[in-house]
Amino acid sequence: MKLQKRTVFFIGALIGVLCLAGCNKQEKENGGASITSIEQLNNPAYTIGVPEGGAGMDMAKKYLPEAEHKTFSGNSSGYLAISQGKLDGFVYDRVMMEFAIASGLEDVELLPENLGESVDVAVGISPKSQIDHLKDKVNQFLAKERAEGTLDEMYERWVSRAEKTMPSIPVPQAPTCKLKVGTTGMVQPFSYYEGTTLTGYDVELIYRFAAWLNAELEIKIYDYDGIIAAAQAGDIDCIMANLNATEERRRHIEFSDCVYPSVTAVMVRAEQKDSQAQGFFASLKDSFLSTFVVEERWRLIAQGLGVTILISVFSGFFGLCLGFFICMLRRVHYKPVQLIAAVFVRVIQGMPIVVFLMILYYGIFGSVDISEILAAVIGFSINFAAYSSEIMRAGIETVDQGQREAALAMGYTRRQTFFKIVFPQAATNFIPVLKGEFISMVKMTSVVGYIAVQDLTKASDIIRSRTMEAFFPLIVTALLYFVVANVMTTALTFAESKASPRRNRRSVKGVKI
Repeated sequence: MKLQKRTVFFIGALIGVLCLAGCNKQEKENGGASITSIEQLNNPAYTIGVPEGGAGMDMAKKYLPEAEHKTFSGNSSGYLAISQGKLDGFVYDRVMMEFAIASGLEDVELLPENLGESVDVAVGISPKSQIDHLKDKVNQFLAKERAEGTLDEMYERWVSRAEKTMPSIPVPQAPTCKLKVGTTGMVQPFSYYEGTTLTGYDVELIYRFAAWLNAELEIKIYDYDGIIAAAQAGDIDCIMANLNATEERRRHIEFSDCVYPSVTAVMVRAEQKDSQAQGFFASLKDSFLSTFVVEERWRLIAQGLGVTILISVFSGFFGLCLGFFICMLRRVHYKPVQLIAAVFVRVIQGMPIVVFLMILYYGIFGSVDISEILAAVIGFSINFAAYSSEIMRAGIETVDQGQREAALAMGYTRRQTFFKIVFPQAATNFIPVLKGEFISMVKMTSVVGYIAVQDLTKASDIIRSRTMEAFFPLIVTALLYFVVANVMTTALTFAESKASPRRNRRSVKGVKI
């Protein structure tokens, strides 16, 4: 009943927030002078958004040095910041920004002139690839496809506004090697999702290259801020994701010959036009349809939710087991063992979970062909174990020493004393705290996209990259995390009631026992 009341209250609060956001969106007006040229933005009074590590950052530093620069890890966040008036300009690839506007991004426009010279888009090559002379092979493939006119044909098919259909590309029946390619899945028209199907220019290029190489293909999805690290660690052989071959990136990985030139443009907030505002419920309906119904995007949400639950449950179980073991190590009388366990706990607690996951996946397991989900479970199990061990130890230490001595005096062994007398009472004290830590762990799983796991948050990001609407997908994601957390909290509360002697008291004929 309490769970139902909390859920109803939370959903009601969300609807209220949606209403306020809808009203604010309708009433928002564009303030300040309109921006009509790139030169106008080269002023300390203006704030420019730049993508992290891409050509847009280099162009902004070179041609707009006077403006204030704000870095974004994803292009979708930059688009929305412009449409909401939080930025004066956003520097990015012209083609992708044109597609964003065509996909429904409102209240923005592109300045007519390009920013600086074109930059090569190329294939990033891992220095640790298991395929010999991979860079030479990629260049041979590109030269062949360019000479045959295939690259021009692909660019016309995907970049034009015509209907885009992935051609039939034969799959090698007797592959001679395995090719692991990293892409992003969030940059239309080069690498994006239609429903649950990955498609686009770069995806077609991936399949064509795998067929030419006669290789078994594995495609992995990364954020841009993790894809270079994946190539450096050898987790993938190459990157095909509309990747600019910038000088900074060339210091870390090699690049193939140019696949196609990319031009950089500037997105600004458009001058507001008088139009009849759409009603809130009509807008909410459109958001629901675009997030769930169009292209059956609900399947992405369902798949991501399943991955989040899987990681959370297994990490919680193995984390508790490992945490109990570490707790016991902290309580032994042999000082070196205590010290090792204490150092382990302090190191894990002092490290951000994102950093720990990347060290684990790209460093420790860098040369091992391990599933991303398994790596995530291992990482979160270790992280949860470090915290749960301290919670258990604190709960155990609250049990009075006299009870241990009394149990031993009655003939109980040390093992029996601990598991029958001490631990059940300790569990009463630490389970409420442990529940909160477990819920924190569930929410922290939202960072697994850094190691190419497509969880609930990643699915939301993919949908936002297509719909150009942040609010509704984020609210849906928040609601689903809330439901998952409450369901798991209820399960832990049930376990708490079984472990607590006080809560297991029964009444006989009105007398409490």
